[in-house]
Amino acid sequence: MKLRTTWRAFRATKPFGAGAALTAAANLAIAALSIVTGVVSARLLGPHGRGELAAIQTTPGFIAALAMLGMPEALTYFSAQEPARAGRYLATASAIALAACLPFMVAGFAAMPILLHAQRPHTVSVARWCLLIAPIWAIASMPMPVLRGLGAFAQWNALRVMVLLSIIAVLAVAWVTGHVTPAFIAYGTLVYSALLLFPTFWFVLRRGVRSPYLPDAALAAPMLRYGAPCMMTALPQMLNLRLDQMLMAAILPPRALGLYVVAVAWSGAVAPILNAVGTVMLPSVASAADRDHAVRRLGAGTRATFVLACLISAAVAAFAPLAIVLFFGAPYRGAIPSALVLAPAAGVLGINFTLQEGLRGLGRPYLVLRAEVIGLAVTGIALAAMLPTLGIFGAALASMGGYVAVMVALLTGVWSATGASPAMLLVPRVDEIRSGFRRLGALARGLAPSVG
Repeated sequence: MKLRTTWRAFRATKPFGAGAALTAAANLAIAALSIVTGVVSARLLGPHGRGELAAIQTTPGFIAALAMLGMPEALTYFSAQEPARAGRYLATASAIALAACLPFMVAGFAAMPILLHAQRPHTVSVARWCLLIAPIWAIASMPMPVLRGLGAFAQWNALRVMVLLSIIAVLAVAWVTGHVTPAFIAYGTLVYSALLLFPTFWFVLRRGVRSPYLPDAALAAPMLRYGAPCMMTALPQMLNLRLDQMLMAAILPPRALGLYVVAVAWSGAVAPILNAVGTVMLPSVASAADRDHAVRRLGAGTRATFVLACLISAAVAAFAPLAIVLFFGAPYRGAIPSALVLAPAAGVLGINFTLQEGLRGLGRPYLVLRAEVIGLAVTGIALAAMLPTLGIFGAALASMGGYVAVMVALLTGVWSATGASPAMLLVPRVDEIRSGFRRLGALARGLAPSVG
């Protein structure tokens, strides 16, 4: 009871901190579930099968993200600015995304044999069917950005956890029925993604998002103006994140891709707490009373992210040699060198996410696009130089180089847009460090009676 009262008081006085804390807790749960799904799928399928599943899902997911035309980001931004019109923004965003799905799916269907050149014809066929994830996202997942924009982080995080639980359910059904194949798991994921339509709209209704849920042509233009650079950012951003795996699917055997996927999965342990700050950043900055207040919120968030990134990525890298063998098995020992590079790279990626969401909250998505294009150029050059000779370790080094290039470009963009220097954005103040320790102490004292 005391802990609940303390939490309610904290949420009322510090909504940004409360949203970040709740998201961090959900991210930790998601990370734990991701480890479970990663370990289970790796052991059920083996390196070869796990590589095939990655090849099946990576390219359709990339194409589907482009087909959204930046509507999730636009929906979060406009819902935070105009909560009373969130229902119309939701319907308009879904209509725009659905209309865009068909040409993207046709292009993806035609290009799939080229994109998956090193894979079996059956794998290519399954990946083509998985392009259906695009219209599913346009309908079933579109309400989630509304919840985030309105600050409904409890409901938003609950839906995110449901996504991971659905993957576990798919793996369980595959094991029970004896259909442990990449194709069965990929098709099952499509079905469960569609079923998430029902809880997402239930949460939207409970939040009190006002009807009518009808598209409004007058809202389409501003949403597309905001969403277009976000969509264009998605291309270099997704390529920065997935280009290494896409190229490996085209030129390397499935086993190498399977090892790299495990290295990526372990480095993902850095993300849960770091991404919590960035998740709250966009709606917090967008809803600020004035620009100065928005910049102060951005600076506080980026400084916290930088400190957390240094601490968490160092810990994840230190435990990688033991954890990969323990959780994934001895056949994945070859993933350890890549994981040692990808762990600090994930820390840089977390800082980038907070900076990007802050710029989007300031209404400057084009600066995010510029940074990602610069990062993609660095990543592409580095992959061309290192992937043929160094294999998956070269891919890890290339990813690190691309992420660092993005961070430098983002810091420069924030400086030019707001006057906030890189030192102001990254170096924590003494009073913030002291306040952090005081809050940790207060939290520990509050938890002690409950634990006892």
